[in-house]
Amino acid sequence: MNRENRLALAESASLRREAFGALIYSYADRRLLFIDDQLLPFLASAGGRTVGEIADDLLSRGVMSETGLARTLLVLDGLHQKGILNVL
Repeated sequence: MNRENRLALAESASLRREAFGALIYSYADRRLLFIDDQLLPFLASAGGRTVGEIADDLLSRGVMSETGLARTLLVLDGLHQKGILNVL
């Protein structure tokens, strides 16, 4: 996932916050995904901030490690490839 990308949930997907993070339901293929709470800042931005801006904020606050960020970027890329996230 490119740090300059801005992400938004696809219109065919719905997000519901839960105690463990969130659930995303894809109406396109009736898939239910369990989302870790570390992904929520990226999903909640609705394209208002770049992936890099969000990542830098999380790293500077100590909320996420470099290793965690690398994994998170891979997951975000996978969600984009599955049509759950749109790159704006």
